[in-house]
Amino acid sequence: MALAFVFVLALLLAIGAIWLFVRAGKREREEEILLRLRAMGGDEAAYVMPVDSQLHNPLLRWACHLVWRTGTDMTADTVARIMLVIVALTVVSILVLGLFGGISTIALLLAFGWAWLNRQGALRRARIVEQLPAFIESVIRVLGAGNTLDEALAASARESTDPIRPLFLSISRQVRLGAPIESVLMETAEIHRLRDLKVLALAAAINRKYGGSLRNLLRSLIQAVRARDSATRELRALTAETRFSAFVLSIIPVGLMVYIFAQNPDYYRTMWFDGVGRWLLIGSVVLQVVGVLVIYRMMRSTEDPA
Repeated sequence: MALAFVFVLALLLAIGAIWLFVRAGKREREEEILLRLRAMGGDEAAYVMPVDSQLHNPLLRWACHLVWRTGTDMTADTVARIMLVIVALTVVSILVLGLFGGISTIALLLAFGWAWLNRQGALRRARIVEQLPAFIESVIRVLGAGNTLDEALAASARESTDPIRPLFLSISRQVRLGAPIESVLMETAEIHRLRDLKVLALAAAINRKYGGSLRNLLRSLIQAVRARDSATRELRALTAETRFSAFVLSIIPVGLMVYIFAQNPDYYRTMWFDGVGRWLLIGSVVLQVVGVLVIYRMMRSTEDPA
């Protein structure tokens, strides 16, 4: 009876997720049409950046930021639908594999998904930082012709390549729709974890309020970005052996567990059905996850320029 109730609940959750998927898709198309009608034409309409201030759910905001950092053009509604599908899959996995097996499988898939998205975001962020000095130099040249900062950013973005091109086209588009340029730059910096954009936002705010030479500030920013990039490359070269050792230490326990399970599956099954053995297995998994997270945090400064 309980199993039938859980199955019906899972089926209702799946139907609800499908209904929300269809409804959000229709709403997304309507919003896209409205945004295109509001836009003033040009390349800016080709890339739509969601508005972070409209996300009041902290979990949804975190998931959206994780996806947006990879450069994926996905609305918050789509991310919310994916999260609902994951919840439905969790219930189905628990029904098929049991409580421990279902939760473990979904947790493992989520961990791999998080790691992949985080890695893709770091690689994209590194490419943006690498392109940023040349982009700012182009902005300085356009400013020298008498244009404003938002016009200079838009003109330089149209001449740039991915991934910096869609990022600044989105910023330019939001500015053209009426948002303050310093607010848009700061919000984009928070989403993509780009400290240089925060400096650019502060420079724009100071220039708007007090005046002064914006080009001198941008030249100083170029020098700072290049100096940090050189220091980052040197640090990566000096810590290459340490990072490889950290990777080996992280992968060896998992490899040994897989090997033992392949050779003798009853070994872990016997431990799991024993009271003390079950706690030992749970403790070992927790310690392994904590160790990997600690090593990841230690090595993150050499992997991510931001």
